[in-house]
Amino acid sequence: MSDYFPQEFIEQVRSATDIVSLISEYVPLKKKGRNYFGLCPFHVEKTPSFSVNAEKQIFHCFGCGQGGNAATFLMSHDKLGFVETIKLLAKRANIRLPQREYDRKNLELTDKLYYANQMAAAYFSGNLSRTQVGKTALAYLEKRKLSGETIKMFQLGLAIEEWDGLLRFCNAKGVENQTLLADGLIIERSDGKGYYDRFKNRLMFPIFNLSGRIVAYAGRILNENDSPKYLNSPETPIYQKGKLLYGLNFSKEEIRKKRIAIIVEGYMDFLSLYQNGIQNLVASCGTAFTPDQARLLSRFSEEAILLFDSDSAGQNAVLRSVDLLYDTGLEVKVAVLPPGYDPDLYIKKFGAEKLNELVSKAISYVKFKVGLLKDKFSNLSLPEQERIILDFAETASKIGNDRRKNLFLEAVSDGLSVREEVVRQSLVELRRKQRDKSAPNDFKFRHPPGHDAWQDKFLAFVIDNPEYYKKVGNRVVEADFTAPEARSVWKLLLINYENSEYVDFSTLLTEAANQQAKEYLSELLDMSYSDEDKDKELNRFIERFELHRNEVKVRVLQEALRDAEAKRDSETAMQILGKLKELQQDKRNIIKENNVL
Repeated sequence: MSDYFPQEFIEQVRSATDIVSLISEYVPLKKKGRNYFGLCPFHVEKTPSFSVNAEKQIFHCFGCGQGGNAATFLMSHDKLGFVETIKLLAKRANIRLPQREYDRKNLELTDKLYYANQMAAAYFSGNLSRTQVGKTALAYLEKRKLSGETIKMFQLGLAIEEWDGLLRFCNAKGVENQTLLADGLIIERSDGKGYYDRFKNRLMFPIFNLSGRIVAYAGRILNENDSPKYLNSPETPIYQKGKLLYGLNFSKEEIRKKRIAIIVEGYMDFLSLYQNGIQNLVASCGTAFTPDQARLLSRFSEEAILLFDSDSAGQNAVLRSVDLLYDTGLEVKVAVLPPGYDPDLYIKKFGAEKLNELVSKAISYVKFKVGLLKDKFSNLSLPEQERIILDFAETASKIGNDRRKNLFLEAVSDGLSVREEVVRQSLVELRRKQRDKSAPNDFKFRHPPGHDAWQDKFLAFVIDNPEYYKKVGNRVVEADFTAPEARSVWKLLLINYENSEYVDFSTLLTEAANQQAKEYLSELLDMSYSDEDKDKELNRFIERFELHRNEVKVRVLQEALRDAEAKRDSETAMQILGKLKELQQDKRNIIKENNVL
């Protein structure tokens, strides 16, 4: 999709984007040596293995292999298309987009889906303000004390009781049926003859990604006799439910500032609190957290406060996710409202000040859970008690800070009246079981299967020292490399170094043949060399290639010799032996002259 913008414009945007500054908006980074490190946003980890190289303007995770440049980071992280990514980076760098006609036919699927959701929002919003049933929905929102400003900010809308109202509206705006189908906004009829709207007679809550783009919808019933209470969009190429938290795009800066995130259950809870000035919050929507959601929250916060009513069924799902929150380094607390109140009702009756006071008195998760079990623990059977202690030990194992972990174990011991040694022994047993499954702590270059390590080092050397490429000349060719990824990267270097004195590393990543080549190239880009004699280093590599070619020829001749001997062709066998002898002498000369091995 690079032809959507002129290449020079794309290069201008890339040059104006500092990858460290960009990624720091998503991941806390600390400088270590010449690189910056942080917890990887693409997989769960406790030890930072996510590296950002300011000099080369690339990132690479030694844990999961994800890597790329500023554009590929945004594309992977925010599930954006290339065009949308370049637009966002241009806006961030205050670079005006080149003037050209907006050709919707050339949009990538992701961009088409974003456009479809934008049109759907316009349709739902129009229904709310311009239809008779919209007045009923507005009356409901007014009853819930939501202001017009809040309704507009969060783009609330209404799906009316029409079979194909949204379909016809979006078609008129240039959105194709296949796009609406892929976006989950319409459903194909059972007889295969046409489509109908997924959402009807529901209050619509747009769901935004972290960049503030609408990616999905949740529809709430207006008639309490209908079911289900909430109907959600299915997962699509731009929407994975387990990777988003409702409202985070609005609240992330306030959470980042306070380093505390309040977690509520529902959309209305979120909107009511946000409107009343409590804006460091997200909504779980009554589902258990996923590792991606927990990791997402930890990028902005150091502490998570679970705010629920005392008899909520939804709190159970989130409480089951506490281990995931601890696993990302978050401190977890619980604030429980009085019986009969949810956050929305509480703030309406008592105000934001009282709710803030209640949240400020939140207790640690361990004290909360111990409080639930304290009265009945002694009456449980020994196996049941053991299971509970093991559950606490499992949670404690997720806490990286030793002081916090000790306080956690002490609270379990005191609260359940169990000797602390018993609780700690459970933790020791758990660690013993997990030891074999634990990942290695080092993040050295992982040479993929089928690769020769020295060839990987040679490629990294040429990438790190581009001025030495011309010295290589034709002494190394594509066929010299063992692995297909290595051949692909060498071919890429040939093309780029032949056409330019300067090669942009981010361009190399963009042009890599496939995902495997991208990951391999990303690791190569992150390798570096000390300031030793680079001429000598290059000569060692060249001679190593000579040895490698010698070894390949030897293997081919040995196979031919076995074939000749099997056929009892003594003349051919003698000729092959003579050639093998020459190759052995060549090898000795290479080793002697260059001290390669």
